[in-house]
Amino acid sequence: MGNRWSKEKINAWYEERPWLMGCNYVPAVTLHNTELWQDDTREEVLASVKEELKLLRETGLNSVRMFMPFHAWYFERERFFGKLDELLALLEKFGVTFMPVLFNDCAPFERPDPVFPEKMSEGWQPYDIGHHGGKAENPFTGEKRKTGWILFDEEEWREPQYTYAKEIISRYARDPRIIIWDLWNEPGNSNRHSLSMGYLERVFEIARDIDPDQPLTAAPWSYPEGYGVSEDAQLEPIQKRAVELSDIVSFHQYENFERVRQAVNGLSKEGRPLINTEWLNRILDNNIGELLPYFYENRIGSYHWGLVAGKSQFYLPWDYLREEEGLDLTLWQHDLYHEDFTAYDEKEIALFQKFGKKE
Repeated sequence: MGNRWSKEKINAWYEERPWLMGCNYVPAVTLHNTELWQDDTREEVLASVKEELKLLRETGLNSVRMFMPFHAWYFERERFFGKLDELLALLEKFGVTFMPVLFNDCAPFERPDPVFPEKMSEGWQPYDIGHHGGKAENPFTGEKRKTGWILFDEEEWREPQYTYAKEIISRYARDPRIIIWDLWNEPGNSNRHSLSMGYLERVFEIARDIDPDQPLTAAPWSYPEGYGVSEDAQLEPIQKRAVELSDIVSFHQYENFERVRQAVNGLSKEGRPLINTEWLNRILDNNIGELLPYFYENRIGSYHWGLVAGKSQFYLPWDYLREEEGLDLTLWQHDLYHEDFTAYDEKEIALFQKFGKKE
């Protein structure tokens, strides 16, 4: 069984590589990547992906972070791996590395019925108008009373998901096109707090048994007032545990510049490289003009959210922000380009290109 990488090993690994400046990528023609993994829509999606990857590279970006579809592995195991091989080859052709995300606590608040689909999804997925495809039950409503549901909550579905983790990490454990394994997105979110603690620890244990060439991570995403300033302000237990388990410290931060700096100050005490794997919320003053230079100057890896505005509508505000006073909701929240590939803000693109050329 492998161990958590030493500080010396992970810092050496990080220094040997170009600065990571990527994005969270969802093809614009898909709803949360779903159609990318379906036989009937894949060819059309891949045509769009090729054009978007060209745009991504012209922007200066060199990596993508994407959520992996357990259902595609479950229903079509070998076809799923064939499709992932094809995607990795395409990314390599464009000089783009890949950060897969395996599991996720940013979850809906209603237990679906049935809890798992009966077959592989097909066709173009329906969506409504609004962030996250306009779904009424989504993680961005500001819900405080309900608890988010994930498939791990169903006992009979735990082992299949652990098998999925073991198979995908084992298959690509020596593949340099995979840059980092992001094992769990936002542990504790959707009012789950420590409900996923055991599942998180088990997935890390599985990955450690495989001992991949790539580092492992899971990101804290919320920070109490005073975090990074006062020793009394600590991450909640599951987020603290995610940091303790990670080789490289990733984090999410969508707040203003000062709050980002405070999070960096707190997490820097780990003595490990930092990567912000989710950021960019113009509505909340989480801006490219301030943050991208800061990340570059401090060699903090950068994966902002979004590329081309599409069906998932990430450029629109989180639902709960519509109820907040004093916010400019005419601003795009995420994304860099309109559907026709014209920039939302040319100055932002110039900044990405400036730092991309330096690498």
